[in-house]
Amino acid sequence: MIHDVVDTVLNVDGAIRLRPFSTEKYQRLASTVLWQANRNTGTMISRFSDDSWLRNGEKSSITFHQANTELGYELRAITLGMLAHGAGEGMQPVKWGTTKRIIRCSKRFGLWLQAQNIRSLHQLDVLPLLRLRHLIGKFLTANNASKHIYIAQDVSSALYWWQQYGIIKSAERVDLFTELLSPLIALQSSLRQKHAVIPIRIMKLILKECEEQLEHAERHFDQWQAIQLGLNNRIAGLNPGHFSCNTFIDALSETEAEELNHLHAYFKRIRCYVFVVVMAYSGMRHSEAMALDDDAAFSRDAIHYLRSDLSKTTDGSQALEWVVSEQAYRGVKLLGKMNTIYRARAKQLIQFYSNSLPEKRFLNLQFGAEDNKLFRVRYPKQSAWFSNQSKVSKNGFNNVNTLFSIPVTQADIEQLETLGCNVQSVSATSKNFRLPYQVGIPFNFTSHQFRHTFAWFIVANRLGDLDDIKYQYKHLESSMTLVYSHRGYDSMAEVVRLTESFEAYLTEQAMTNLVSAAEQGHLAGRGGQKFVEILKQVLGDDFENGSSPHFANMQELLTYTAKHSSNFRGLSHGYCTKGTSCKVRNAADPSHCINCDSYIATPKHLPHWLVIKQRCEQQLTAFEQFPEEMQPRFASFKGALTDNLHAANRIIEQLQINVKEA
Repeated sequence: MIHDVVDTVLNVDGAIRLRPFSTEKYQRLASTVLWQANRNTGTMISRFSDDSWLRNGEKSSITFHQANTELGYELRAITLGMLAHGAGEGMQPVKWGTTKRIIRCSKRFGLWLQAQNIRSLHQLDVLPLLRLRHLIGKFLTANNASKHIYIAQDVSSALYWWQQYGIIKSAERVDLFTELLSPLIALQSSLRQKHAVIPIRIMKLILKECEEQLEHAERHFDQWQAIQLGLNNRIAGLNPGHFSCNTFIDALSETEAEELNHLHAYFKRIRCYVFVVVMAYSGMRHSEAMALDDDAAFSRDAIHYLRSDLSKTTDGSQALEWVVSEQAYRGVKLLGKMNTIYRARAKQLIQFYSNSLPEKRFLNLQFGAEDNKLFRVRYPKQSAWFSNQSKVSKNGFNNVNTLFSIPVTQADIEQLETLGCNVQSVSATSKNFRLPYQVGIPFNFTSHQFRHTFAWFIVANRLGDLDDIKYQYKHLESSMTLVYSHRGYDSMAEVVRLTESFEAYLTEQAMTNLVSAAEQGHLAGRGGQKFVEILKQVLGDDFENGSSPHFANMQELLTYTAKHSSNFRGLSHGYCTKGTSCKVRNAADPSHCINCDSYIATPKHLPHWLVIKQRCEQQLTAFEQFPEEMQPRFASFKGALTDNLHAANRIIEQLQINVKEA
């Protein structure tokens, strides 16, 4: 049916052009059903003439409110074309979210034109250039585009599609748009601000609170579950008239009600705390966390995973497995068990009292009974309620600011300044846009900050090879807590942007660490000895006091070295000065590195080598207990463990530190 509508409104012959508007055609198409989508308020049917469209599986609607018949026709035709054909016949269809964004800014511009007595976007192509110049300038002024600089970028993005669909054909008019929009778009680029990293002190505080709340809920879960299951079991025997107004289940004894009232404090906001733990320990996008199912958590080989879907950077949906901490795993498991109780309750209420329930409550229960998304279940004491929430709202459970209000300290501000992200908000619509923090101002949390903070934590603590993180965004050693795993290559572009902003800072910090370790004689690896020799040559006889004819002091040397160390890579177990030319890509198997002239280890890397040594010894001990007939099958595995154990012993010895093992 949709394809018939597309053929009616678009001429698709290599290029795509809108067919002329006519009232007869619009009326004929008006009642045509395009999609049916299941919502918590019931099934939403989208017809051609409706003010909003929603396709099943999408999170938000594309709207055409207030657009008159001809402008509304254009917007609807563009929408169908983008979703069906993209930029041309045989091209890739455009994602729903991208289409929504283009239609939103096209509608904004079109509605403003309507106020100027211009009925449709098509008329832009025949307006006199002087009038068009005046209109564009007036639109930018009316929308305060010099302050809300995203306005110009939105119009520019929409302009591309107006050209693709033949709405604007005149090169002169396209050039005019470009002339007036370009300065503002350039200003937007210069003012673009990266999301703040959550300061370490603040991150520790919120994680401690979340983990304590999780422990409280787990400790009281059996008591809470017994009461809730008992409540479910009594539903069938209640009076149907009781549910004519709501779904409150009044079936507890006074003692049970008092106990549940006490227990409810541990569970009423547990969804919020688990959400924070998942975001902090996975690096997921907000949309990926919201897409988690009730059964998302699982373990394999003593490693904890969450299964989610990647949709932002791929066509369709791609299944992902995220390696996470034990806390995130436990939190998702807990919510999954709680959700099972509420979904069963919804099914029982529908089974026994569907004729008595208010329509709104019935539709909500029906949605919850059929749904399986982890974070869509609310936890009332004696009822059942489900939400279709996907975005962060002011009072939504996924707005971290509703949970925590933590004033920043001077130390927090200094960390933000060091990383170049001391801003309260990166949203151009916020009153705190680009304003720096002052001591005492509560830190403003956003979901995306957790993703940036996760990437920062990985590289700052050398839990992964910086170069490999850029291209893989996954963890490289199973003994570490925070990891990324199994993700699509298309999503790597964002990681490159995240890690590049940290690289210069990390390189300078690493150089400081190297020089400090060299002065104390604590460098390991073949490259470590070479580094000491080169440093002595640069500093001459003044190696001890850090001065030379070339550098006034040690800091000058560090700054210079960091600036010219583009090939420098920070690994979890040491430093590599060979950069991208290194042929060894598996940083989790460091036995290949220790004899390389480009490899250096310092005392800061000692904990990693101790972990390697301990794990290798444990696994070799387990290997020796295998039946003799099985051992040949694992000979190569034993050889890799032996090599790594040998490497660990050598590095620990070279670092000249007495290791006291527990």
